Amino acid sequence: MDEIPEYNGLVTRRALDGDKVQIVDILNTPIVICAFQITASKYKDRGSGKCVKVQFYFASDEAKTYKVFFSGSGILCDELEEAKKSLEAKEMPLLFRATVKKVGNYYSLT
Repeated sequence: MDEIPEYNGLVTRRALDGDKVQIVDILNTPIVICAFQITASKYKDRGSGKCVKVQFYFASDEAKTYKVFFSGSGILCDELEEAKKSLEAKEMPLLFRATVKKVGNYYSLT
């Protein structure tokens, strides 16, 4: 009889857990991004029409306590997708250091 696969081996998308924080509360603070999910925004008449949920922990947190923030920034969504593709091309897991900055009217990673 064939071995029955585990659920975790069948899915690539999982719920992103962690305490919710406001993006303005983490600006200019080094973080480690662990995962993200981009979906359609419920605010379709504003911004990019996208919503990104980002799971991270503070770079200074030795316990690596997960947090999440949400944003409708199209630029942030594009930057995260580009980082993911770059890491996948190098066969590396999605895990990288970044800082969220506010540049004019939008958010960006540095």
